[in-house]
Amino acid sequence: MEQANKEWLPHLEDAVPQKAKGYTLSMYSIALEAWRRGITVKFFNTTEKKSRLRYSLSYEGKEYTFVVSRGSIVPREAIKICIDKHLTKKYLLRAGIPVPEGEEFSGVVPDEEIVEYSKRLGYPLVIKPSKGTGGKGVIANIKSEEEFRSALSYVRNDLNYPEVIVERYAVGIDHRVFVIGNEVIGAFKRIPANVVGDGVNTIRTLLRVKNKERDKNPSLNGLPITIDKEVHSTLEKVGYTLDSIPKEGERVFLKTKNNVSSGGDSTDATDDLSDEIKKIAIDACKAIPGLIQCGIDMIIDYETNTASILEINSRAAIRNHLFPMEGKARDIPKAIIDYYFPETKGKRKNLLYYFDFDTIHDAFRRGVANEFLVPSLPTGNIDSRRFLLSKKQSSTSFDKWVQKQARELKLNGYIKHLKNNKTSIIVSGCVESVDHFREIVNNRLPKKYKVTRVDEKNWDKPIKIGFEIKEPSISYKESELQVLSKELKELQKERNLYKKKYQEIQKSTSWKVTKPLRAMASLIKMR
Repeated sequence: MEQANKEWLPHLEDAVPQKAKGYTLSMYSIALEAWRRGITVKFFNTTEKKSRLRYSLSYEGKEYTFVVSRGSIVPREAIKICIDKHLTKKYLLRAGIPVPEGEEFSGVVPDEEIVEYSKRLGYPLVIKPSKGTGGKGVIANIKSEEEFRSALSYVRNDLNYPEVIVERYAVGIDHRVFVIGNEVIGAFKRIPANVVGDGVNTIRTLLRVKNKERDKNPSLNGLPITIDKEVHSTLEKVGYTLDSIPKEGERVFLKTKNNVSSGGDSTDATDDLSDEIKKIAIDACKAIPGLIQCGIDMIIDYETNTASILEINSRAAIRNHLFPMEGKARDIPKAIIDYYFPETKGKRKNLLYYFDFDTIHDAFRRGVANEFLVPSLPTGNIDSRRFLLSKKQSSTSFDKWVQKQARELKLNGYIKHLKNNKTSIIVSGCVESVDHFREIVNNRLPKKYKVTRVDEKNWDKPIKIGFEIKEPSISYKESELQVLSKELKELQKERNLYKKKYQEIQKSTSWKVTKPLRAMASLIKMR
């Protein structure tokens, strides 16, 4: 996955801390945009689950609370409607918005009744939980009664979603469209998790390679394509297993649902949308009373220039708009802050800086804080420098001494030891403090640290607020161990899946009935 086919936002590249990658990126990117405009940012917990952070943004007496991308302007009633997929559908139909034909079934409706409805509606179909999120349990393009029964059992029994929606499968390309303030800000199209064959490697190997590439993307970091029941059944339909070797250039799908969090690919499509398609998306948002922003899942048929709305998310993740796997990134955080705080438009300052989310995350995870106020963005005449020191050996005392000098001068940056007895020190802050630090490094370094040379140059890469001591990069062998550890976990999951299947077979009636025959066959084999 090369950078050449992407156009990511330069002020976000290399400005996302590790704990803000993946699911948390949507929240962090909005908070970062606000913070860079001088808006006060505060994180807090309102539930026992320490991972469910909320945050507030306040500026000149005005304050809004946010959950993921949704601010407190959105009324509770709109949120309730969006959570209930069937209720959402009613509002859309009332407004004349195109939606797929289908029905909702409560948990008390027997499977046979749902199967009979599916036959009347006609295949292909989609089945999904009434109140599911993140694409979990959504199974699309079901083409037969046998497939439908299997999918229904999986959603209701394995995933424990008794209330389901069955609807006609819409023909076209799956998109996520983001709307705020009656305007389409971004859109990307999605295809299910897949690998492309090279004629040499197995699907299993190709999957490992793709997961390594996904991990390099800040929006997909820590979200690999997992091997589960759906992967095996999807491959089985086309006569493949994980050990099959697809032809060069052959795209092999691993799952049916398109969600990027489930392993799907995202490609920016904002400029591909016609005015008619954009109007459908905007009207869909307006159909829900009080909903001023949302992410809309819609199927678009470009040949007929028509679309069908699948569902609406009031707190949509925006991370895939920011770091698409292909195409141009869309600055959704800017649009959100523009809407909530229009008086701050054009007031971005010091895009070089980003704040430390790792410390905030860990404080909540360990339960040592209930709220965390992010320190204000450094202002004034800022200078950033890199000092490259040549010294005979690294030492903990030297690192701490440098850190003490930087913190006393209120400088941001880090110290990191490189190869060949080199040490890199990055500092950024007001010009006077940087000048003072330069004088210390050039003229007042204690002789015991044996620094033989100091080189200086300008620094223009992102800098995290605060001054830290960075550990040296892990060695090649340690990196390989980390990769092997992830692969081992995947194999253990796969083993457990087969073990579960075997146990199910053992409990089946056919297994019990054929037990005498198996015993006789074993005896004959022994003789």
